[in-house]
This record gives sequence, C-alpha cells and structure tokens, in this order.
Amino acid sequence: MPRTFYNYTFLLVILTAHVACSSDVEAPRIICHNANCVEPANPVEDDTPEALNASLALVDAQDVPLIDGVEIDTFWFGEEDRCLFAHDLADPDSAQDASVAFDIISNHLQQRIENSKAITRQGKAFSIFIELKGHVGPAKSEKHSPEQLQKHADCAAQLGVDFAVHSTTHDYPLELVFTSFDASLLLELQSSTLYQDIAAQPNAVSKLGYLVGVPAPLDSQSKPLDSIPSELNIDMLSAHPHWTRHSTLHAAESLNWELSLWMFSAVPETYDAILTYNPHYITTSEANLLSGWLEEQK
Repeated sequence: MPRTFYNYTFLLVILTAHVACSSDVEAPRIICHNANCVEPANPVEDDTPEALNASLALVDAQDVPLIDGVEIDTFWFGEEDRCLFAHDLADPDSAQDASVAFDIISNHLQQRIENSKAITRQGKAFSIFIELKGHVGPAKSEKHSPEQLQKHADCAAQLGVDFAVHSTTHDYPLELVFTSFDASLLLELQSSTLYQDIAAQPNAVSKLGYLVGVPAPLDSQSKPLDSIPSELNIDMLSAHPHWTRHSTLHAAESLNWELSLWMFSAVPETYDAILTYNPHYITTSEANLLSGWLEEQK
C-alpha cells in the first residue's frame, strides 16, 4: 500500500512549525481540477461546460479570481474518431468536443481583460493544464493505436496553439501544461509540429507534465518514473499526495521537475503534504477551501 505522509497526530505540530520564513517561498498556484472546483465537489460534473463556467466565475469580495488556472481533459473517443472535452465515456452522448473548452476559457479571459480585471489569483500567467487521457473507450485497457496517438496529440496541440494565439491577440501571459499518465501520448505531442508552433507565440510558454496516482497493482494508470522514455522532456510531476510514495517525489525533485499535487477533497494529510513539499501547483476540486487556507498561511 502507498505510504501516507504523516500521521494525523503530528499535523498540528507541523502546522505550528510553519515559521515566518515561509513568506519567502512562492505560494502554490491553484489550478481548478477537471474544470470543476465549485464546492461541494461533484465528480459527475467534471469536464462539463456548466462546471467550467461556474469555476471560472469564482472570485473573492474584491473580484479577484480564486484560481490561477484550470485543468481540462481531452479524451480521444476511438469509436467515433472524436476529440472530446471529457473525463471519460460515462456519458458519450452528451460529451462536448474539445473546442468547447477553448471557447469558454478564451471568452472568459477576454471579458476579464477588456474590463481591466485580474485573470488569476496571484496576478501571474493564467495556467491551462491539458490532460490527455490514456484510453479511447470505456475501459482503461483500450489503448490508442498509433494513428489515434497522433490524432489525440494533434488535438491537444491545436488547443494549445489556439490558446497561445489568443494570448498574443489579447496580450495576457499564458502557461500551457500538457499532462498524461501515458508517456507515449506526451512523446507524440512533443514531436508534433503543432506543439512546436506554440513557441512562436510570445506570451505563451508550454510544459510537459507526467501524472502519477494510485500505484500498481491497485490501478493500471500510474507507471514508474524509470519507464519514461529518455527523449521525453518532462518539466513537471503531477502527483496525488495520498497515493504517491516519498521516493517518487524525491526522484522528481532530483530531476529538477516542478511539482503539482492533485486531489479531490482535502484532508489533514493534504495540508501536511502541501507544507512539506511546497508544490508549484495545487490542482484541487475545492478552490474556495484551498484559496482560503493558503491565505491563512501568509
């Protein structure tokens, strides 16, 4: 079984020990998990237009966003040869094309900019995490064919290009982070001409992130870091703090990868992990809760 970070008994001690020097460390950026971070979290609404609109609209009393970016999932539906804005195939009949997510996010950012309003919680680049799901049907065992790998990678890359061009047109800083549990998808993306085109847009930067979650044999998605092809240029590890082993996190640190911790509902061990590892990003389903807690740590 995966090791948890610390016993709950020691949490209060760790929180108390979070001394004043922590103010010198950059606070994590809050990323809206699965385009759905309005509480109470309901996973059924993940990667839906309704949840994405509601999540982007989250602001504090001063009209400052509660988030620094949003994660959207792309799913290649093999049977219909479609690139979806969807977490899975739980409801394929109502699933939207990936371009719908672009329309919603770009319109939101454009409206905020035109009204001279902040677009992120920290006042920095808006981050868009684009996850490429590793299967093409209802079962995780339904892997991409070589042709589907290319088509899915091109779909994600085209999304990135569209967002990057929009950031140039409307003059705002943008960060694109492409993630997957499947290294072959990221490798295909990295070699895509479309992906290389993102670099031509002056306001956008792009990164590649590797995802880990429930370890084998409990789940088939997460793969060990030593299975990643050497030619794949990973910039970030995105890990679930309750399921990922210490050794994996330390290995990522030794490789100078940035760290993102992703989660659904926060528990004491979640806060412990954030204080212990000081991630660059927190991908959360509870934007209000996490933004409030981070404010208390200042």
